[in-house]
Amino acid sequence: MVAVLTIIVIIVVSVGDATKPTRVHATPDAQAAFRPTLSAAAPTPSEPAAIRLSGKGQQATETFTVTDGLAVFHSTCSGCGANFIVELLDSSGQLKDLLVNTIGAYDGSRAQGLSAGRYRLSIQADAAWTVTITQPRHESADGLPHTYQGKGDQVEGPFTADHAATLRGEHHGQENFAVTVLDTDGDLQDLAFNEIGTFRGSTVTQMISDGPYYLNITADGTWTLHVSRP
Repeated sequence: MVAVLTIIVIIVVSVGDATKPTRVHATPDAQAAFRPTLSAAAPTPSEPAAIRLSGKGQQATETFTVTDGLAVFHSTCSGCGANFIVELLDSSGQLKDLLVNTIGAYDGSRAQGLSAGRYRLSIQADAAWTVTITQPRHESADGLPHTYQGKGDQVEGPFTADHAATLRGEHHGQENFAVTVLDTDGDLQDLAFNEIGTFRGSTVTQMISDGPYYLNITADGTWTLHVSRP
């Protein structure tokens, strides 16, 4: 509620040898000059809109534009029976990253740190596919301890940590199980696990940049990751 101030000006009028105060009310414009000013809160920066690409079979997608920082690529090909490959290319057509390289049906995510600019995807598939690109920027970070569970390739987080955390992992699968730690810019902080097949173990992961952090998980089976203070 804004308080309205009434300004009373005292004018001294001389009458002979005597003086008599006269009350004069300030005009509305004069009153407004003394009212407190309310400033609006700064708007929260918006997160870039999701980019959705889809097609069937082998294709080079149209170009898309991203901002600096972390980008998450969620790829699906439920009807694939042969190779499903997703390559990320820069604006000159050079390979930036191999996002997916598998055989058969796929539904998973991979995170990548990118510089602002234009990119495109090169897809190899024998069925319909989709790729959704998100750029998380202002998500609430999970406090520690925290447990993440999932299956296959996934991106989890963000979580808070003071440059180090204990990571306990468990994987029930036959192929590679790798877990990397990324900061909010998508820069690699640590390779926490890089194992093959069924695995259970722990490590203290070290981070150089300030948090919060994300986990980039490569797996073919179910997994559990418990993050706690060192």
